[in-house]
Amino acid sequence: MTTIVNDKGETVAYLYLTIILDVSQSKVLGLILGNCVFGQHTAPIGKFFKDTFRKQNGKIVAKLGKEVFPKKPADEKKVLTDAWSMLSNVREHVCMWVEENEKWTQESFASFLEVQEVRALAV
Repeated sequence: MTTIVNDKGETVAYLYLTIILDVSQSKVLGLILGNCVFGQHTAPIGKFFKDTFRKQNGKIVAKLGKEVFPKKPADEKKVLTDAWSMLSNVREHVCMWVEENEKWTQESFASFLEVQEVRALAV
């Protein structure tokens, strides 16, 4: 398992296999398929390359940190089941082109992975 860190180096999530987990390592927040990032969406929301999570505009939203122990989440079976459920909901498989941008976005990683329609209602 590898930490996912923000621009301050704080752990904001974990990467297990291609599964993005919350900091408690119990909730599936998203997936990486190829180099496409999926959150609570049926379509890609960004890209993952050079150990960096990027929004569609190319800005950095998070980076990979260090490998940590344990190497597996405590409830691996639940995590895998939840990840499979999320994968089953993917409808759009074509990933967008993303230009590298060295600037960090102000958006949190958790917010980036949420469904955008829900965020719009909350504003």
